Amino acid sequence: MIIPQRIQIQTQTGCNGRCIFCPNEQSIQAHLPTGRMSKELFCSIIDQLTPLKPHRIMPYLQNEPLLDERLPELIEYIHQKMSKVTTLVVTNGTKLTNELGEKLIESGLKRLKVSLQSLDDEINKKLMGYSAKPVIENIINFSNLLKKKHSDMDFRVSSIVTSKNEKEIEEMKKFWSKYGIRLVLSSLENRGGNISDVKELSNTPEMRLRRGCIRPTRDMCILFNGKVVLCCVDWLRTVILGDLNEKSITEIWNTPRLQMIREGLNMEDCCHLPEICKDCAEAVENYRKTPPWLKQIKKSFKQVFKNLTQ
Repeated sequence: MIIPQRIQIQTQTGCNGRCIFCPNEQSIQAHLPTGRMSKELFCSIIDQLTPLKPHRIMPYLQNEPLLDERLPELIEYIHQKMSKVTTLVVTNGTKLTNELGEKLIESGLKRLKVSLQSLDDEINKKLMGYSAKPVIENIINFSNLLKKKHSDMDFRVSSIVTSKNEKEIEEMKKFWSKYGIRLVLSSLENRGGNISDVKELSNTPEMRLRRGCIRPTRDMCILFNGKVVLCCVDWLRTVILGDLNEKSITEIWNTPRLQMIREGLNMEDCCHLPEICKDCAEAVENYRKTPPWLKQIKKSFKQVFKNLTQ
């Protein structure tokens, strides 16, 4: 039996940003169910995870986590059960007030990353849907608060390198360095093929492609209603692996379907993968050399996948 090492939990749906590198708008237009995870379900998930000793728990998934005012309380519950586990929150920083910042420090949160794509108001507005200046102020204020509280929380700013902000990356590094804040850079990805203008956003002629995606082997992604989605880029919930209202974490994590997907991601030519993997930059290499006869076999597996989830 294998266990998930990283767990993302969507405590509630919704985001106040409109990042063009996230499929947030598509999920809204798809009229997917929305809501808030009950505290009972959240605690049940944490209780199940406690004996499994995961490496990291992230109480956010495809949402803006600081919109949930219960977040410090939920993080505190995690550390009551698992004092050494790494808790990580990634936020857009728009709601990172001093009051909330103090609560997050007191909760025992180990790591916090603020996503900010530019120091320029207009560029950040185009990329994320809001001006940069208020978030910059929140970041600096929180950094000062950490020093005042003598907190050892790992605090960083995170940026995705795109064609829109690549020219100011060095400036951003120098700016955040002045405040003793680490800037973490990441590559653009197409979020399972859900970003329509990804080529325009990319700062390279071809997006970096990978083969052998490890997300389904490492990360469990739990939606607000207890359903477990394939991975963090499956915004439209195309592959639901199970429901934690009906099955345990270990049962869902060791289902035949998920094992089939894991094996498929490590094969040169594979018919075992769901459609979202076909278009994903993390796994697309698996499809590049697939011969026609194998593609036909892949189609026949769709019914098998359907039967496994019923």
